[in-house]
Amino acid sequence: MLPELFHAFAPDLSASAQAFIRMAYGVLVLGTLLISLPHGRRFFLTERWRGYAQSTPWTDAIQNPIALPLVLAAWVLSALLITLGVWTIGAVAVNLLLARYFFIQMRWKGVLRGMGAPGFLTYWLGAAVFLLEFTARHAPAVRSLALFALQVDFALVMLSAGLYKLSAGYARNEGMEYGLVNPEWGYWWRSWMRLPPGHWLFRMLNHLAWGTEVVAAVCMLLPPTRAWGGILLIVSFAFISTQIRLGLLCEMVMVCGLLYLPPGSTPDAWIRLAIPGASGSGLAASAGLPWVDGVLTGALAFYILFLPFAHGGLFYNLYARRRLPGPWQRLLEAYTNFFGMIIWRVFSVDVINFFIRIWRGRRDDAGGRTLISDYGWRGGLRYSHVGESITVTSLFTTLKYYPSNSPLFTERLVRYARTVACPAESLLVFEYVSIRKMHDRFAFVPVAEYRVEPGPGLVTERILDPEISVHAVHPVSPVHEGARPGSYAPLPG
Repeated sequence: MLPELFHAFAPDLSASAQAFIRMAYGVLVLGTLLISLPHGRRFFLTERWRGYAQSTPWTDAIQNPIALPLVLAAWVLSALLITLGVWTIGAVAVNLLLARYFFIQMRWKGVLRGMGAPGFLTYWLGAAVFLLEFTARHAPAVRSLALFALQVDFALVMLSAGLYKLSAGYARNEGMEYGLVNPEWGYWWRSWMRLPPGHWLFRMLNHLAWGTEVVAAVCMLLPPTRAWGGILLIVSFAFISTQIRLGLLCEMVMVCGLLYLPPGSTPDAWIRLAIPGASGSGLAASAGLPWVDGVLTGALAFYILFLPFAHGGLFYNLYARRRLPGPWQRLLEAYTNFFGMIIWRVFSVDVINFFIRIWRGRRDDAGGRTLISDYGWRGGLRYSHVGESITVTSLFTTLKYYPSNSPLFTERLVRYARTVACPAESLLVFEYVSIRKMHDRFAFVPVAEYRVEPGPGLVTERILDPEISVHAVHPVSPVHEGARPGSYAPLPG
């Protein structure tokens, strides 16, 4: 039995809303997979077969050309079954296992970085759908607690993201504008480039970006305002989806916002009209097993209670620039990495105040260069996918996040270069372009070049503008060098 105190503010979700969330998630997973299929060899194979993942005996056994078609077929089939509501528990479980492996377990083991925030949301929402579907059928007494855990968890993710934006420059007009004018991310960057950096519209969008996430998160944590927080989240990410190239991330967040709509609310009534007679793919609950209820109740209660400590520990590492005492730091990192918890630095200044142009040219510099990375749909499939932008950007944020670990950057850059077609007599040039604010305009300033010979794995750095360091974080950024990927703790001693 859940404590009586919990029943006073326990959330609920109608069967129609749950069915709609499941179907919408299935469609979004299917869409994610379909737009990723042309990139499957890079995204889902190891470097042994010119993929993005680090080669180990374990990853090679899973991410190889023989297994890949089977894995993707199983994933696509599970997405279809989720959408149709057929064999739902099994289909959601298969999807969850695959999403967890590729987007969470492989986050620090490949240059794709688990496809960043879009990958994390695919996993998180998959876990949410599984938990809701499973409890609705096999542990109905725990369904409300499961929903509450999901609501608190996602609200704290949004709160973490909003507070980071606030601390990382958004309140000082150092944030959203870089993404809007960045060819690697913005749909309409040429139009936004016409505005001066200090334009009131940029200032308004920056304050809305951090403020909306914080306000929505607080509302989603308070029972009387849950629905308003979810609606605010849906509206804000609907706008972002029209401006920034993020794959289906915005749509995933909007579906997460539906978790906060109580039965009988106006949006819930709209959902019932959209899918009349929906019953959450037949949410016929079984009697349930007492031990299942007990295990789930204990696990969910522990997860909820530990959430503030987990997020607090990450913030302590980042902002205080200190480590927890030895075993507690190891416990924090093991726990947060297992559940995929991070501080969302999505669209913060250190990530979006630069972009990378990739050129192919001859080693003797004869005949000029050919631009490979023409971002957007006009440049072809590869550099129109958000996964490619995440990959390229993450390669070069390594210079800022781990400035004293140059072998890490070199190894990652060479691994990526070997996935790009490059004849033996040619090399690749990665041009680091800084987005600088002038008085009345934005300027794209090349500050460094990295010449890569993929075959022998040679990397040569050439500084073009010594006034800007590729290793330096932005003055408004709280970023410091981490001990290693997957940790916000500073280097020891």
